[in-house]
Formats: sequence, C-alpha cells, structure tokens
Amino acid sequence: MRYWVACAALFASSGVLAQAIKPEPPIRNFSTEEIGKIEMPDLAFTATPADVDTYDKYFYFHREDTGFDEAFADVKECDALAAGIRFHAGGGDVPYPYAGTLGGAIGGAIGNAIADAIFGSAERRRIRRLNLRNCMAFKGYSRYGMEKERWQTFNFEEGNGTVQGEKREGYLLKQALVASGPKPKQEVLEP
Repeated sequence: MRYWVACAALFASSGVLAQAIKPEPPIRNFSTEEIGKIEMPDLAFTATPADVDTYDKYFYFHREDTGFDEAFADVKECDALAAGIRFHAGGGDVPYPYAGTLGGAIGGAIGNAIADAIFGSAERRRIRRLNLRNCMAFKGYSRYGMEKERWQTFNFEEGNGTVQGEKREGYLLKQALVASGPKPKQEVLEP
C-alpha cells in the first residue's frame, strides 16, 4: 500500500496528471425491427479503371461473423476518432512588407482563410479517411473499394463542414449494416 501512496505522491509533486481510463461505452442493442428499417446500400458494380484509381477515397468495411450491434459500435467509435482529429492550414511566420500593420493582418487573415478552404479541406478529408481506415483495420475489418456514386449513398466527407445529428447517424447505421452483412465478392484492399 505504501508503494502506491508513494507513487501517487511522486506523480502529484512532479506535476504529472493522470487520467482515469474510462470503460468502453455499452454496446447499443438494436431490435430486429430497427435493423430491418435500415436500407442496405447497393454494393454491386463493375469496376472501371477510374473506380480502381479512387479506392483510396471510396471504400467500405466488412468483418465476417460480426453482429450489427458490434459493427455499429465499431463504426461509431472509429468515426468519432476520425472526426475528432482536425487539421487547419495557415498562420505561419512568413515575413512580408505589410507585417505588423492592420492591412497586413486583414490580408493575412483573408489569405489564410482562402488557403485553408482550398488546401485544408482536402487535407482534412484525407486525414479523416486515413484515421478511419487505421481504426477499422485495427478492429479487424477488411476494406473494399467502391464507385463514388454508390459510396455516397451511405458515406459522407467532411472538409470545411460537418455532418451531424440524425443525418450522420443514418449514414453510420448503413455503414454498420454493410460491415456486418454478407461477405463482399470483391477483392480485399490493403488496410
């Protein structure tokens, strides 16, 4: 017991703050009726070379022997992780003739906003996709390519804006249905 008291005192005196590890949230149990109301997206398509070139952007996940409740919990957790990590471009210490002036500050703010809208949005989408892929691969899901038009029926992208509330929940429910549904006939992609 003294050991733990000494450790706690050491951490407290060193300024190190510990965070309690929270248990995983309970898995939501869906009824058969609730699951039956979710529309299964049409996953059948004939891939073109253009589709294959965009599989890094347009994909979905599946894991065999996974129930809908577990798939929804996994999809929701990975979505939260991917949405919680943000990147915003702009704001460097680049000297220019109007640095330190009101006009320079206004011009810099406008320039940074434009740069972020152009480059930052694409980078946020790329980072979100990468984090989502890593999280779902960690949980054991395989990744499959999809054509853009079909992908958009049950997925969303977040760049300069976000999808929230019931609309987001609807997308996640469809993703969970796909992730726990019949095994896809397509080739598994690299995580």
